[in-house]
Amino acid sequence: MRKLIITFACGLIVALGLRDASWGRWFAHDLTVYVFDIGQGDAIFVEGPDKQILIDGGPDARVVERLTEVLPWWDRSIDAVLNTHPDADHTTGLLAVIARYHVGLAYETGQLKSTPVFRTWTQEVVTPHEIVHLGQVIDLGGGATLTVVGPLTSIDGQMLADPNDGSIVLDLRYGDFSMLLTGDSTIAEENEMMAAGTLSDVDILKVGHHGSVTSTSDELLDVIKPEVAMISVGADNDYGHPRLETIMRLQAHGVQIHRTDREGTVRVGSSGHGYTVTTRR
Repeated sequence: MRKLIITFACGLIVALGLRDASWGRWFAHDLTVYVFDIGQGDAIFVEGPDKQILIDGGPDARVVERLTEVLPWWDRSIDAVLNTHPDADHTTGLLAVIARYHVGLAYETGQLKSTPVFRTWTQEVVTPHEIVHLGQVIDLGGGATLTVVGPLTSIDGQMLADPNDGSIVLDLRYGDFSMLLTGDSTIAEENEMMAAGTLSDVDILKVGHHGSVTSTSDELLDVIKPEVAMISVGADNDYGHPRLETIMRLQAHGVQIHRTDREGTVRVGSSGHGYTVTTRR
């Protein structure tokens, strides 16, 4: 029996090690960002030195499967989730996450939308929630921060003609590493943020609205000067995302492009000095 227990324990350690080694976890970074492959939508998991946050949940429950790929099997808690805006391809998966995991806090803008998914979100989310505001800093520990750089004004209780105009935009910083997370932010919101001076150089851009032509203007790229772009998008989607015009803009600015529809989940790791990018289906 003793030998059996020892053999089982060793096998478990090796199995977990092999799983984690594929993401370089034996040499784990202090900050890891996963742009999950969840189809046509957004679900981005940020593990900071001390805290973790899931930004959007994608169009269905696939995000739960992705979380089990990067979290230990016994871990059923997430410090926070954030809903950038109430569209279903960003909100639906959060309902599955909250049903399965203990979530400490939910962030949102308070923007309203009259859809079944969002009504469920407002009715069933019992997790303590907080309305974000411009300049708010979400502390991930160890000097890693997420700063709200958009929207510029409160939209709490409002129903916008285009919910994308009110997407939460986040500036992630850790040491000399930086990443801009844009939700489905439109060119109109990009222009507002640029005029207000809330944007600056970043290493990586999470491209707005799955590569839509209505996001990621040349002017934005001139201001933030990203080296790498991540596009969260589903294969053979009905919207033509990512649009060729957007791809051409990024290429014209010399930006390296990664797409979840072709490469699977994209992982970014940083210890505060530089970064690495890996992908896995």
